Amino acid sequence: MASIINTGISALNAFKRQMETTGHNIANVNTEGYSRQTVRFDTRPPESVPEGYIGSGVDVSSITRNYDNFLADRVRDYTSSHEEFSVYHDRASQIDNVIADASAGISGMLQQFFASVNDVADDPTSIPARSVMLSRADQLSDRFAALNGWFEDIRHQMNRELEFQVNEVNSISKSLADINARIANMDRAVGGVPNDILDERDRLIDELSRYTNVSTLEQSDGSMNVFVGTGQALVVGGTYNTLAVTNNPLAVDHKEIVIQQAGGLVVNVSQQITGGSLGGLLRFADEVLDESQNALGRVAIGLGTFFNAAHSGGMDLDGNPGSDFFSVAAPQVMANPANGGSISVAFDNVADLTTHEYQLDFDGAGWSLYDLDTGSNVALSGSGTVADPFVADGISIVVNAAAAGDSYSLRPTRLGASAFGVLVADEREIAAADPGGGVGDNRNARRLADLQTANLMMGGTASFANTYGALIADIGTKTQQAASNAGVQEHLLSQAEAAKSAVSGVNLDEEAADLVRFQQAYQAAAQVINVANSLFDTLLNAVRR
Repeated sequence: MASIINTGISALNAFKRQMETTGHNIANVNTEGYSRQTVRFDTRPPESVPEGYIGSGVDVSSITRNYDNFLADRVRDYTSSHEEFSVYHDRASQIDNVIADASAGISGMLQQFFASVNDVADDPTSIPARSVMLSRADQLSDRFAALNGWFEDIRHQMNRELEFQVNEVNSISKSLADINARIANMDRAVGGVPNDILDERDRLIDELSRYTNVSTLEQSDGSMNVFVGTGQALVVGGTYNTLAVTNNPLAVDHKEIVIQQAGGLVVNVSQQITGGSLGGLLRFADEVLDESQNALGRVAIGLGTFFNAAHSGGMDLDGNPGSDFFSVAAPQVMANPANGGSISVAFDNVADLTTHEYQLDFDGAGWSLYDLDTGSNVALSGSGTVADPFVADGISIVVNAAAAGDSYSLRPTRLGASAFGVLVADEREIAAADPGGGVGDNRNARRLADLQTANLMMGGTASFANTYGALIADIGTKTQQAASNAGVQEHLLSQAEAAKSAVSGVNLDEEAADLVRFQQAYQAAAQVINVANSLFDTLLNAVRR
């Protein structure tokens, strides 16, 4: 009788565990990161009897979670990709919507300004026409300044967002390290590591994948090492490294991400951080924000330079020689604080200016110019002297003094829009006439008006409006590509999440059906014990007689 009762009790305990686990599944149907748990049984060793072997019941061998590492890695990869393209698209759309807008961009203001120049050419002695031209010039200058200020606002917002997200990553890293320490302590304990703790660990890794690409490596004690970007160690066992946002040593407004490792070692990982919202923000800064601000500056520098050249060759209404009409920025040069020498940079040929940024280095034997946008070296002509300066991509460089290790960051057009302003204060100073001609002559005004359609920019292939249009087209293309990529990644992410959910997710219909089935099994096991008790009572009654 004892064997029958023991078999029934083992079944009762086993089915009780099943119902408890099923109830736990149902209770956590909406818990983020929860993986459905399953009770696994093992048959007890059989007992030997004269007739052979007879079963002795069942044991609960384990309570496991339904989890597929391959599917989980796919979800993380697609999450990182989707977040990167989504963030990139959202930020790029802001710029695209403004610079391409007729009322907010530069195109309309350029047309209005040159229309006023044409009016002066039609009536060069008209004070009202000249006043309108100055007013339109001021409005154009204000628009350049407003757009440049807007770019700077976006940059400040983006830098704050970088710092916020880095802090979030550090918080997740600390939590992962804490969980790793708990897992390592529990690994050899009876029952092993609770499934819910493993779910919490994997949920944190999933959350981390929203910020950057993530890869993992499980250690022998059950803890999980976590790597970000292209393999930078973030969490190793119960310890973690922290990320930080720092200034580029050559450009303080350009933020970089570093990882602070144990022992105080600081490594710049900006180029290694890929995927996720951090990767999207870094890409947006390099490919869209910097490019747009530089492109706007190039238009301002080109317009100011060529308009000044033509205006200075004319004569104003009082017979005085013309002067510079607009203020024009010089190339921005940022020196490494450790430099021992100095350089002077100026514009050589504005038509050849690009929107790229450069790094100039001296190794003690020679100079090299590195294009930070393309990642390639730029050929330098000349010798770097005043008489024979280095020339490349529309700029000239004179080396005043040099020391091995000197390094400079060059931004030829970054300050173009912010420095653009009107220098002529009086409408009579507009040089509409040719020198030596009468003050009513309009030939120089006509030359000024003709600048509107002249192909003076981009190597002599584009007008000012076309140069600005190239910016609109470039940002529009990048925005559309990001939207398309984000859509593709969203679809792939949905499929990956569905596949993972099919394995790990809780289906209430299945759980309800299992609950009824396990209840019936539990009742049947109870009936086995009831029958055993009845048989035992029958035996006792027979013995008493």
